[in-house]
Amino acid sequence: MFTCLTGYHDTLRTMRAIDDKIVYQLNLATPTQSFREVSDPTQHCKSFYDQLNEIYEARNTLIHRCLDESYGAIRLAKTEVEKNRDDARAVRNLRTEQNRMRDLQNEMTVEEIVRERSLKVFEERCRQFYKPPKSV
Repeated sequence: MFTCLTGYHDTLRTMRAIDDKIVYQLNLATPTQSFREVSDPTQHCKSFYDQLNEIYEARNTLIHRCLDESYGAIRLAKTEVEKNRDDARAVRNLRTEQNRMRDLQNEMTVEEIVRERSLKVFEERCRQFYKPPKSV
């Protein structure tokens, strides 16, 4: 079972597979002129854009859910440290939670970079076939 404490790295890696394979996917979506009669690039680009949009929403939701959990864990850990400043375990737990929060904030930055890169490639390959209604 997935938890924000243990599984979000693997889950995000799996969810980012579509971005890792974007060039391949767009090659399928935008065939050469000779194959355009067989395959509709407009429909493929729209469908792929919808997939990107869907996965971006899911990843954003996941990261924000984990950030919310981390904020709660930090508040709880701070309360424990304030009760007993000499408790090394409570201090260590607080630092662990703060490190997890930093890691999640870094994931937000990575997410922005991955999204930007993928949308740039999408725009380059699909601009003549499909114009998204709005920016992701």
